[in-house]
Amino acid sequence: MVEIQMILINEYGEFKGRKTILTIEDYNSFLTMCKSFHSAGSFDLTCEDGTFMVFAPQIVQKSILKINNIIIEQNV
Repeated sequence: MVEIQMILINEYGEFKGRKTILTIEDYNSFLTMCKSFHSAGSFDLTCEDGTFMVFAPQIVQKSILKINNIIIEQNV
């Protein structure tokens, strides 16, 4: 299991998403999906405090998507 937190960084600030837990398989699929984040158009994010934000495509194009992760359980 992996705990992740998305952080969107752009000229307007740093927007931290709500933390969530994924399986290793889902995490790997998530990372693959994130590679096309700039071409997907708008981007929505539920923030740590529960607010929901939608970023317009022109803001997404100028943004960096950072993924913090912590492995909380490994299959042996």
